[in-house]
Amino acid sequence: MMTSVIQETPSQTTDIPPHVLIVGKKNALDYIAPALFRIGTLGELLIKAKGSLSIVTAVNVAEMVKHDVAGLETQPIRIGTSEFVADGITRRVSFIEIHLTRPKPEPALPSMPALASPPALEAPKKKAARKKAATRKRTVRKKADA
Repeated sequence: MMTSVIQETPSQTTDIPPHVLIVGKKNALDYIAPALFRIGTLGELLIKAKGSLSIVTAVNVAEMVKHDVAGLETQPIRIGTSEFVADGITRRVSFIEIHLTRPKPEPALPSMPALASPPALEAPKKKAARKKAATRKRTVRKKADA
């Protein structure tokens, strides 16, 4: 029996940058975790969608992320129509690109050393109260002979 080696052809994958999230036919909630991960690690997120249903989902994802992460800035949103040829027919598909970024933190100003605060006045009172309780005489009850 002979075994033959089948050589696989490399699949055509486009290089998608790590900050890009492509929205498709899934539910909007399925895209929230990857979107929050990209915002948290990279500081920016580019949501891309093609087609009317995916555009609605992309807008919902962007609004949910903006609600979850305080201080996000929305860069200009790109909308348009892309054309491609399928089966000899030119098709036009709407697209949207929503770019969200986290603002860069401003450099911190050198702070003045904090002055030592005066000791609290209640601390010695508490110690004194404990000391008084420890020095109280304890009364010993004698057992009554029955």
